[in-house]
Amino acid sequence: MKYIRFLHNQKICYGRLEDDEIVIIDKAPWLATYSDLHKIKYDHTVQILNPCSPNKIIGVALNYPGVAKGEENSEPLVFLKSTSKIVGHNGTVLNPYSKTNVWGECELAIVIGAESSQLTPDNASDHIFGYTIGNDITAENLDGRDHHLAKSKAADSFCALGPYIDTDFEPKEQQIKGFHNSILLREGRLSDRLWLEKELLVWLTSWMTLEPGDVILTGAPNRVRSRIYLEENDIFVSSIDGLGELKISFKNRNEG
Repeated sequence: MKYIRFLHNQKICYGRLEDDEIVIIDKAPWLATYSDLHKIKYDHTVQILNPCSPNKIIGVALNYPGVAKGEENSEPLVFLKSTSKIVGHNGTVLNPYSKTNVWGECELAIVIGAESSQLTPDNASDHIFGYTIGNDITAENLDGRDHHLAKSKAADSFCALGPYIDTDFEPKEQQIKGFHNSILLREGRLSDRLWLEKELLVWLTSWMTLEPGDVILTGAPNRVRSRIYLEENDIFVSSIDGLGELKISFKNRNEG
């Protein structure tokens, strides 16, 4: 099933996609057994929002061969992103930094469906609600500091998710691509990832409790050309076969 979060009659709602209709449901679908309310037409009047409102967004770095430049990590390298002002499909990333290079990264995102602690390889998959597409917006840091630190990763709107959560999606050999102004920038296959779902969840929940609706960004594939930085009115599209496209635009915040 595909679930979306959207604005309807000035109210934030969750819904289940059924062809050209949305079945509005009475609560977030991962929280408990929900009830169907009524159907509306899925058309241009529906404003799509980011598909979940997580308590935590965990990013995984260097998770594709070559991205790590020959480094071998004995455990995943992770960081946290802010949950404030998450951007949805066709939304706008607002850059708070002047004279700082910013870029986009296309990623598969896991949405957690149940409280998760001390998971095992046998039950880890049962705690995944579904999958969506993420864009891990990142800025260069000051003085050559690591760009996985908070100032680079956790600014308002520096995470995009969408367009929907698919509970039937199974990550296998699907292609993942990132396009900057229609220029192919990153490309890979989900099967290339160094740390897959079970390994990530078992390791993370050995020291952190994951909650329903939390999101794990599973890393960006290799660049196929030199990095391109986002500029005013640029468009970045993240695509995954079988999960659709997540499109965002970019603007610089007006100073003063």
